[in-house]
Amino acid sequence: MKSLITILCCLSFLSIELCAQQDHNSTFYNFTIQKKVACTSVKDQYYSSTCWSFASLSFLESELIKAGKAPIDLSEMYIARYSYLDKVRLHLASKGTNFFTPGGQYHDVMRVSRKYGLVPESVYTGRVGDETGHDHEKLDTLMERYVKKMLKAGKTSPTDRDWKYINKLLDKYLGEVPSSFTYEGKTYTPLSFMNDYLQINPDDYIEITSYTHHPYYQAFILEDQYNWTQDLYYNLPLEEFIQVVDEALAKGYTVGWDGDVSEETFLHERGIAYLPTSQQAVTTALRQKTYEDKSSKIDHLMHIVGIANDKFGKQWYWVKNSWGQSLNPEGGYLYMSAPYLKLKTVALIVNKKALSKDIRAKLKVD
Repeated sequence: MKSLITILCCLSFLSIELCAQQDHNSTFYNFTIQKKVACTSVKDQYYSSTCWSFASLSFLESELIKAGKAPIDLSEMYIARYSYLDKVRLHLASKGTNFFTPGGQYHDVMRVSRKYGLVPESVYTGRVGDETGHDHEKLDTLMERYVKKMLKAGKTSPTDRDWKYINKLLDKYLGEVPSSFTYEGKTYTPLSFMNDYLQINPDDYIEITSYTHHPYYQAFILEDQYNWTQDLYYNLPLEEFIQVVDEALAKGYTVGWDGDVSEETFLHERGIAYLPTSQQAVTTALRQKTYEDKSSKIDHLMHIVGIANDKFGKQWYWVKNSWGQSLNPEGGYLYMSAPYLKLKTVALIVNKKALSKDIRAKLKVD
């Protein structure tokens, strides 16, 4: 009898939780945005694994607005195309030991832009023919097959013939890249457009995380398969990690978000992401545990552009996604609860100038 009562109580609690989840949507919470930083419109990555490019360029577009430039739409597929070349090169050099993926991270955008520059979306859409969306299924499959073929042949770097085939594939599915173009009456190369017109300095930005298996206030190589270039992330205690987000937004800076959207309570279609009641108390130990058992992982990048309060007085974050404008009631944005951000954010991308003097000194960043 005791076990039956326990089961009935559990079922009752589960029923309540499920009903509560059905009520959870952005309308239910009656959000009021307290702070919103200027950003460009929501884009659609469609059937491509390029959230990293969309989120990172959205972040840079906001940086340009803050710097006083007119809003501009930068080409995500220009970055994705050249990143593919680096992925092939490094995967062969590592003899197939790193992760070969069409996915990526913020630092991949910075690495590509240093070498190849940036271009406007109007110059390079990454779509061919009458395509209206980015569908990379065939491209990704063919690239993976060819890389495996080179590895099987024992190659540690592509030959000229290999590069010719790879670039032919990229031209076919993404379009040919122009060596120069005209923008607002002036002619640029991709590098001169980045350096002279946009005036973006990749050294202005850092990636920050918060885990206990490395010393705080130092940089370390984040152990994640999507960090296939072995880049460094600065490590902060959890409270200062969250402080970075709040202070950046207060100063008019946006923040790149890198984390986990696999939770059942990440409900883009309802415009919200939250944690169940049982997980609201997020601690450093819990955050570390979810990283080590891989229940928190990197599987998506987005762009934090504001802060909101719900009708209960709780703080949420206003987040720009890259899944188009029509899939949820918020036009492609969503509200992320403070506990969700605290637990499920693996890393942040931020302008160094957005950091407090105290944190900058602790991290020893200029």
